[in-house]
Amino acid sequence: MTQQPWHDDQSLLEDLAEALGPVSSQVERIADQARGAFAWRTVDDDLLFASLSFDSQQLAAPTRSAATSRMVSFSAAPLAVEIEITPSQITGQLSPPSQAQILVEAADGAIVRVDADEFGFFEVRDLPTGPVRLRCDTPTGRVVTDWVRL
Repeated sequence: MTQQPWHDDQSLLEDLAEALGPVSSQVERIADQARGAFAWRTVDDDLLFASLSFDSQQLAAPTRSAATSRMVSFSAAPLAVEIEITPSQITGQLSPPSQAQILVEAADGAIVRVDADEFGFFEVRDLPTGPVRLRCDTPTGRVVTDWVRL
């Protein structure tokens, strides 16, 4: 019979704590990831997807100047998002008008946050590059637009 290296409960607990130390430091991270994964189960219920309903670029002649503004509309009943894209900014309005937080999400993961005022107007000056979509968090729900290239 082998002799146990633990002479009392305290030394056993200390050895167990040392053995589990690296694992226990991961527990909170794993729990956060599990909560995040669980939250995704209702993502489609929480989001309203707004599809492209108008893009002035589709009507543009091939000789149109690149510096000209572009009008784009997205719709998802009961909300519509209309934006004007220029080389330096996006200006937009929500319809029906309401305060909202607008997130401009770039394909590379960059996010620009702005607020829409009580009339639904907003401006985005720090434009990311490449395709973007808008996520509009309004008092009545969250709307996400299709991707659009700036």
